[in-house]
Amino acid sequence: MIEIKFFHDVLCPYCFIATRRLMNVVKDYKDQVIVRHKSFMMISSLEDLKDIAPTIEEARELFKNEFSILKKYIPDYDPEKVINKGKIGYIWSLPPQMACKAAEFQKGDEGHWEYYKRAQEKLFFEGEDITSDDVLIEIAKEVGLYVERFKEDFKSKKAKLAVIQDEEEAHAMGIHGVPAVLINDKWLIRGVQTEDYYRQVIEDLLKNGGEPKTVNLKAYWEQ
Repeated sequence: MIEIKFFHDVLCPYCFIATRRLMNVVKDYKDQVIVRHKSFMMISSLEDLKDIAPTIEEARELFKNEFSILKKYIPDYDPEKVINKGKIGYIWSLPPQMACKAAEFQKGDEGHWEYYKRAQEKLFFEGEDITSDDVLIEIAKEVGLYVERFKEDFKSKKAKLAVIQDEEEAHAMGIHGVPAVLINDKWLIRGVQTEDYYRQVIEDLLKNGGEPKTVNLKAYWEQ
């Protein structure tokens, strides 16, 4: 059995690609691979964002540049069309990350992943403000959560502490950016990787008792 801790942020375009690639791979190893979802905030406060982008227009320009990263992986993607819907302005990481934790409270890591995936689609393709209560509740309905419980949980102290604890765990492992994958609490893979690479790593570790033989991996303390 392999345990993967996947550190990510709804606001991260690289995470958008990594999560879909990882999803495509791990579905073939349902009884052999467990994915645990961990929050990592790219924008940890509105004040930080406003220091970088003092006006809404500057914030939208900043996010348009971030969204443009997806063009590298999705050639026909149009970040300007998404931003021009005018719903994205001062958005930050904590509200959607807490909402993902609320989904996790109901449906475990699979619920977290499903909610997180839909939240990213709302942001990167539909141009929705995923810090809005209405949008976060709508996502909960779309992915089949018990909405009344979600409303209680997604702004709770419990959800906030869960996000903070994930972030503290990441920092303890030397993780300062996402996406990041930690395997069996030892082997750390940073950044976006191909589906073939994820598959090679999983196969290698499964065949060799959790120790890499054919793929070059480094422990988190070696990086």
